[in-house]
Amino acid sequence: MAPVALAALLASPVTFAQAPERAPQPEAGQSDGKRSASEKAATKAAEQAADQAKNDIDLADIHLQVARLYLVGLHGLGGSPSTWDREHGVALFTQAQNALTDADRQLAELQGLAQTNWPDAREPLSRMRTSLVRAQTQLRSLSVPLRTGGGQDQAGRSVIREVYKSLDSSRDELSSAAKTMGVDPKLQKP
Repeated sequence: MAPVALAALLASPVTFAQAPERAPQPEAGQSDGKRSASEKAATKAAEQAADQAKNDIDLADIHLQVARLYLVGLHGLGGSPSTWDREHGVALFTQAQNALTDADRQLAELQGLAQTNWPDAREPLSRMRTSLVRAQTQLRSLSVPLRTGGGQDQAGRSVIREVYKSLDSSRDELSSAAKTMGVDPKLQKP
């Protein structure tokens, strides 16, 4: 009876459930699986690059908008005397410079990302960085308006206008680069 019990035990489903599964034998189609894995990795890398590009574009756009707002404040200081004083002008001037520097840093990162992933975006990004460098140079040449009236205020206001225009053209270049990259340049609303 012992051999019959042993045979019954071996044939029972419990024994089969506990048996380790065998790894599938390599077949001709396995190289397709490897390609599929490499395609998945490439797709994931492309998605990560697109996400990073979107973040960089959003941050650069925010910095450009902030710089424009500070320039509007500086432009307002050049007119008739108001409650604004020299300290506010210096603070606005400094913040505008910081915003331009931050935007340039984001663009440098974006330009590096575009080198390998979106070669067609290099040209608009290069033009944009050139425009930002020019805007920073113009802004550095500007002294905070003293509200003295006359030529100094007018010269300061014209420099602010030129920097503002440069920032507008930079935003256009950023939108162009974003479209080339297939990234929506608009900020997502909460």
